[in-house]
Amino acid sequence: MAITLKRPAEIEKMRAANKIVARTLDHVSTIIKPGISLLEIDKICEDMIRAAGAKPAFKGLYGFPNAACISVNEVVIHGIPNEYKLKD
Repeated sequence: MAITLKRPAEIEKMRAANKIVARTLDHVSTIIKPGISLLEIDKICEDMIRAAGAKPAFKGLYGFPNAACISVNEVVIHGIPNEYKLKD
């Protein structure tokens, strides 16, 4: 498998996208509390991403319905946000 080298402009786009993700995750970490639903968290993520002029990478990809993948407890990966409310 070959490694594709990125040009400086491509690296800068990746850096900008990762800054949006970092800001979003930093903010979400402050609002996570018992009683908030996974859909509320997803909406906050999507709103922040779009406000930054970007679009959520997962939304619509292979039919994925949400902006964020949120896995709670036994959900291992790519959890689909729903009305489940976080517990203490």
